[in-house]
Amino acid sequence: MMTAVVDSPQNEQTQAWWFLDTLVVEHRCAPGMGTVVLEMTLPAGSAPPLHVHDDLDDTWYILEGQMIVRCGDQQLAVGAGHWVSMPRGVPHTFRVIGERQARILLVHENASFRDLIRDVGTPAAERVVPSNPIFPPMEEVARIAAPHDLRPIGPPLSVEAADLVLAAAR
Repeated sequence: MMTAVVDSPQNEQTQAWWFLDTLVVEHRCAPGMGTVVLEMTLPAGSAPPLHVHDDLDDTWYILEGQMIVRCGDQQLAVGAGHWVSMPRGVPHTFRVIGERQARILLVHENASFRDLIRDVGTPAAERVVPSNPIFPPMEEVARIAAPHDLRPIGPPLSVEAADLVLAAAR
């Protein structure tokens, strides 16, 4: 089929999820495409555990906000307009810094992370970050994440570590 799909946040067919402390909007792609596009709104301070994807290059564009990103031994301060590309097999994490939330647009070549969001998240009642985020115990997250090519291997990036990277960037 050769049909274009144009999606918007107001589209009734666009699904939205509350995933841990984030809002995830799943944008539709043309039929037959393997690409997955997710728009995530992350509250200030949001930081996933240090983790690895063995079969997924983790790539996203920052629409709003500021973050500290750790990929392997590299730590960088990034903000709106930056493209972040972290290769598969490399441990990575991030922390949203400042007082404002961040919005990122993820572009993935497969559905493994999207499927994790569907399994752990709940349909969003409204298009805002969840007011009462649900954080299952780390052992539960690891168990659920394993079949979705996400392996937690360490703690989230701390506020102190993020502050040191930010200070060095200035």
